[in-house]
Amino acid sequence: MPVTSDQVLTRRTVALLILVGGAAFCAFLALTVVIDPADRTITGTSSYSRSAVGHAGFAGLLREAGYNVQVNRSRRGRSIAPEDVLLILEPDLDLHTVADLQRLMERKRRVFVALPKWARSDVFPGPRGWIEGASLRPKSDAGKVVRGVVLPASVIRPEAKMPWTDQLGIGPPTIEDDLQLVSGTPLKVLVARSDGILAGEMTDGESQIVVLADPDIIANHGLHRGYNARMALGLIERLAPAPDATIHFDETLHGFAIVPSLPRLLMAPPFLAVTILVLASVAMIVWRAAVGFGTPRPSGRTGAVFGSGHETLLRNAGRLLAAGDHAVYIAERYARASLEEAARRLHIGAQSRRGEADQDIDLRGMLEGIAKRRGVRARLPSEETRPLGKARRYYDWIEEMFHGSGPSRDAR
Repeated sequence: MPVTSDQVLTRRTVALLILVGGAAFCAFLALTVVIDPADRTITGTSSYSRSAVGHAGFAGLLREAGYNVQVNRSRRGRSIAPEDVLLILEPDLDLHTVADLQRLMERKRRVFVALPKWARSDVFPGPRGWIEGASLRPKSDAGKVVRGVVLPASVIRPEAKMPWTDQLGIGPPTIEDDLQLVSGTPLKVLVARSDGILAGEMTDGESQIVVLADPDIIANHGLHRGYNARMALGLIERLAPAPDATIHFDETLHGFAIVPSLPRLLMAPPFLAVTILVLASVAMIVWRAAVGFGTPRPSGRTGAVFGSGHETLLRNAGRLLAAGDHAVYIAERYARASLEEAARRLHIGAQSRRGEADQDIDLRGMLEGIAKRRGVRARLPSEETRPLGKARRYYDWIEEMFHGSGPSRDAR
């Protein structure tokens, strides 16, 4: 399409704007709705993680045992029913506060808490989801969690080997290195040694809470050892009201909380269908409105509706005046202005031009007499009713009066 001086945007520019806008909108949807942090490879202490310190194996074990396993990503656990079990495994309080932990536990009747112990190192450049190694967290990290659940409490890591006291009747746990226990707590002993408690339970109002001091029992690297898997299931059975109870793995304290988002809500059923219809309607409106860019379409009249130059400007001004329905008033004003201009050029005194010029009989008669002596053939209108015709005759009269009727006269 050829480019004209009146063109605002070319088709190529419009297409580029639509393309850039569409790409920006798609990027917005991807960043706010589609992309989920949990979709990447997780190697930490999470139920998504298949690494040595993860809990994907524990989640799979519970599914095989018949439990309905869910993932909680709400900071307040709004989807957790009173009869459900909430699992808070090795929460990362470096990212969150004790208040976040306590807020999550509010009004939950069955809670299982495993204290943090390991911090992963770099990801292993081998099988996906593996880690190269793990290091012990400071005891203060575990102490912060246990004191947020029960008061008072302290975390110890004894080196001496001692016999176990097992109230579950399952068998002793198998923990190879760096045993972690809690002491000085009001917990009821489930599995313990003389120097500390490995697993204990307590009642806080209507809430039943089980605390596991060493997460190696349920971690991927230790779940298969000895009686660990049976012990993990035994601890869950003390909380679960039924063999098919719903168990929620909390991931908010691992950094996977879903923040309430209107775009995410609109892109999820049942609102997705409405969103698609709205986007389709907007696309149709934009497509239909795209013809408004560039050179305007003609309205069917001959000649350009809009253009450059003083002739087009005058033509459009005339159309606007005609549309305003003030033609009679404008014609009378033009007639008076024409007589005043003729009197000024002929140096007729101002005393003869008081009031309305087209009603001043003396001035009109004086000007007509001068025009007759000059041989002007055009006559001032007397009975003209058409506003445009009246203005035209005044224009012809004053043009012939001062410029004559020769070829030099402006014939417009």
